[in-house]
Amino acid sequence: MDLPHEVTVMKSLLRNTSIKSVLFVALGCAFPIVMASPGYADEMVDKALRKGKWEIMLAPQFTLAKNLGFDGGTTAKIEDTAGFNFQFGYNFNEHWNVGGLFSWSRPDYHAVVQPVEGNTAGPRTQHGTVETNTFALVTTYNFIAGPLTPFVDLNFGGTHVHTDIAEGPPVAGCYWDPWYGQICGVSQPTKNGTFFSYGVSGGVRWDVNGWLFFRGAVRQQWIDLPNTGVPGFTIFKLDVGFKF
Repeated sequence: MDLPHEVTVMKSLLRNTSIKSVLFVALGCAFPIVMASPGYADEMVDKALRKGKWEIMLAPQFTLAKNLGFDGGTTAKIEDTAGFNFQFGYNFNEHWNVGGLFSWSRPDYHAVVQPVEGNTAGPRTQHGTVETNTFALVTTYNFIAGPLTPFVDLNFGGTHVHTDIAEGPPVAGCYWDPWYGQICGVSQPTKNGTFFSYGVSGGVRWDVNGWLFFRGAVRQQWIDLPNTGVPGFTIFKLDVGFKF
């Protein structure tokens, strides 16, 4: 029995059409429908990793050594040192974060102090420690909305520098301590001050899930120090972060 012409043509088309082509057409028709469905849109919103969340970061940091030259010829080498960094911020979306940071370090230094003109004494060496505390506002941009993204930070603030360099003669006197009562002794005023600082950092961020992330970064921090210009310090750090 001969089949109708239409059936014969349909069978021929089915024989000549590959399975891949059929699947491709089917997926092409289904994709717009899935994309437009409310369930899919809700699922994508739920996958937001950073938007609308606060975060805090704790980080060990390592600052590279720095050679400084001062007015009058005095030089100093600030040694390598480990320190600590704390940062917090709010994610306005998957890319932008604004917050603040605090960092602390206490490096050793070695200096060669030059005499002023007319002083017959020769140069003398000096060593000790310098404590630095930086407070700054920081803005972060994450380049990719996904869990693995490069980022950049910009910060502006102040750095308090406290040295063990004598600022004047020792001072003897007594004072009242709130816990121990009257105490008398000799104290040594030392050089310290707060100076404008700013920095930029870059690195890679990995959001492990909705509450935990890691960042590896290198930061260049400039401090407007007196008598030596605006030296830059290179800092490496590894952030452990929590979102809430």
